[in-house]
Amino acid sequence: MNKKIVFSVILGLVATVMSCRDESTYPLPYNDRNIGAYMRVVTLYSNVIDLNNLSGSALDGVFEAVDEEYGELLESFDIVVSFRRGLAVSSEVPVKTVAASEFAPVAEPTYSEYKRARIKIPTADAIAALQTATTNPLVGNPLNGDVFNFRGIVKLKNGKTFTNSNTNINILSGQFYNSTFVYSQVVRSQAGIAAGSWQGSYALTQVSLWSPNHSVALHSTAFPTYLNEKLFPDQNVTLETIADGLSTERKFTVNYRGESVTMRINLEPAPTTASSHPLAANYGNVFIPLQNTGVDCTPERQIYWTWPVGGAFGLSTGLPAGLLPVGLPQANTFNRGYFNTSQNGLTAGQQMFIHVDDDSDEYGRRNGYCTWVRRVSLRLTRL
Repeated sequence: MNKKIVFSVILGLVATVMSCRDESTYPLPYNDRNIGAYMRVVTLYSNVIDLNNLSGSALDGVFEAVDEEYGELLESFDIVVSFRRGLAVSSEVPVKTVAASEFAPVAEPTYSEYKRARIKIPTADAIAALQTATTNPLVGNPLNGDVFNFRGIVKLKNGKTFTNSNTNINILSGQFYNSTFVYSQVVRSQAGIAAGSWQGSYALTQVSLWSPNHSVALHSTAFPTYLNEKLFPDQNVTLETIADGLSTERKFTVNYRGESVTMRINLEPAPTTASSHPLAANYGNVFIPLQNTGVDCTPERQIYWTWPVGGAFGLSTGLPAGLLPVGLPQANTFNRGYFNTSQNGLTAGQQMFIHVDDDSDEYGRRNGYCTWVRRVSLRLTRL
């Protein structure tokens, strides 16, 4: 076949495919057309539902409406829920509609030009909605390992809608966009977090501080002196529940960089398998939701905390303990904080470790507003 004919056929096929593409369903500007919108997850306060306290559990977080008019095009944010037990999945049912009027500009200082809303859906509301599902494996109360899948649908004033079915990987993931549209909450048995547990007076000690962007080898030969800093002086703190929070959440006021700051944490046991946590089956994670410390970094920026990524700071070079500079972990150290789920934190000497990435930004990106992002290990010991 003549090469010119082949090339003409290919061009025709490409033109046909492009002409069939429905650009109105794209969430981002396509060919310089501002036609889309998405819902950014700023922070979620929990990833779990407490099997032992369903009434105190919820999907709870802060969401940001993004469109070319800074959220003004939003009509509503509708949320549906489905339920999964093993391989059985229910049909989706509506559970909440958040009107555009519930989204408001962010208080200064901020670099966001978009509107945000705090959205909370109690587990009881999700269960009640699921009772109307045409197919529903939920019989009685949820079981350990069940999953509630919430899906968001952005509705614009022009009638267009956007959800996980008409978006792309760039929007679904990534620290900046972080618009997953699906928010899964796993049911976990949290018997170790019964009412009254992990509350009261604790001695707080900054155990170590390191940069997640640096290796042991680099630290051991070129450890910047400003990294070896006491961001949290030794002190006593009081853990307490949060009035509008979840049953597994705790807060405490801490002296940080010379200022009084409230830290918010969530106690999240790992799944039931022995290999589910790097320590043991009876350990869980201390989750750090993205939060603004309120401490000024510059006249226009403040310092944020966020949850460390997984893995560990390891002595991969084989250096023996004691040879690393003071302040660095002297042994293999998990990046994420942890607690023993078989304890209740009420007996003197019981401990939890809180690990937090210091100096993030308001979207949780570990790029540092003032310094390199530093990972801090805090040890809380019951008094």
